[in-house]
Amino acid sequence: MLKDSNRYAAYRAGRLFSSICGILLLANCSLYNTVTRRAVQSVTPYRITVVQGNFVSSEAAAQLKAGMTREQARSVLGTPLLADMFHANRWDYLFYFRRGETQVVRQRHLTLYFDQDQLTHWSGAEDLPTEYELIAEIDGDKRANTRGRQRRAAKRPSGQSHIE
Repeated sequence: MLKDSNRYAAYRAGRLFSSICGILLLANCSLYNTVTRRAVQSVTPYRITVVQGNFVSSEAAAQLKAGMTREQARSVLGTPLLADMFHANRWDYLFYFRRGETQVVRQRHLTLYFDQDQLTHWSGAEDLPTEYELIAEIDGDKRANTRGRQRRAAKRPSGQSHIE
C-alpha cells in the first residue's frame, strides 16, 4: 500500500510539473511577437548581391560616335541584351543591380539607334556609372559612388546631350 501512495504522489507531481510547463509555454507565446521576432530577424540567411544584364560604363559610352557601324558599336559595348527583330534599328543594353536583402534596384538602360548599318543616336548614357563606381557600389563603398557622380557632373557642360 505504501508503494502505491508513493507512485500516486510521483504521478501527481509529474502531472503538476507538466501543467506548469504547459502554462509557461502558453504564456511565452504572447512574447513571440516582440522578443522572438527581433531574434529571428537578426539571424537571417545571407542574400547575395545580384548584378544582371549588360553593364555599360560611362567610359565605354563615351567611345560611341555617330556614324559607327554595328560591328564597331558591338566591339565597344559588347553584344546587346535585346536586339528585337521587330525593331531591327534599335539595340537595348539593360543592366540592374540589387544588394542582398534590399528591394532597391539600380537599373540602367542604354538604347542605340541605327539607320541601315550606321549609328545615328543613343539615349540613356547620361547617368552611367564608371567601372570604379560600380565595383565600389557592389562592395558597399557609397563615398566613391558619390564622388564619381560629382566629378562627372562637374565635367559635363549644362545642356549637353548624347543625342546627335
